[in-house]
Amino acid sequence: MSVALFTHTAAKRLEARATIVTFATFLAVAAIAATVDLLTKELATGLLSDGRLISLSDRIGFMLVYNTGSAGGLSIGPFTRSINVLVTMLAIGMVMRVVAPLALVDARAALPMGLLTGGAFGNLASMLAGPEGVADFLAVRVGQSAMLVMNIADVFLWTGALLLAPVVLRLLRAIRAERRAAQALLGSGRV
Repeated sequence: MSVALFTHTAAKRLEARATIVTFATFLAVAAIAATVDLLTKELATGLLSDGRLISLSDRIGFMLVYNTGSAGGLSIGPFTRSINVLVTMLAIGMVMRVVAPLALVDARAALPMGLLTGGAFGNLASMLAGPEGVADFLAVRVGQSAMLVMNIADVFLWTGALLLAPVVLRLLRAIRAERRAAQALLGSGRV
């Protein structure tokens, strides 16, 4: 066996092992995020009264409300719930498909992708649990009288999105570098 073949085989094994570790990390983060979200929703629905604000400060508090719409409480008609379920399931499937290849570009990808998936799964499970909607209970005052009310899944979704930004930037840099290398190779006539 040649050294090149051995090196290529060893590299493939290392890549496969890294993919397994990345996917396991992703699944663990997603499972923890979904579990924390569902447990906090259970606590909130058991301890808080619907619509009553418990202030922790002038800007932050607890207030239980049920969201039967899309993100931000938006309704898109009688099919809102069905569309939410379908889009969420497609998003989770897409993330599961890209997490390992993305982690080959940036090892940090498993954490934000796990947070996104765990948050999405937590809200999906809440949507499917019953017609009352998704329990939101973390209230943040924005302005004099407006309140933004969310749940832990929403926090995980936003955190995952923010943590994904440097991963996406690194991916874009890798794509640009690959294009420059391909153009240089084509320009040199060595193809």
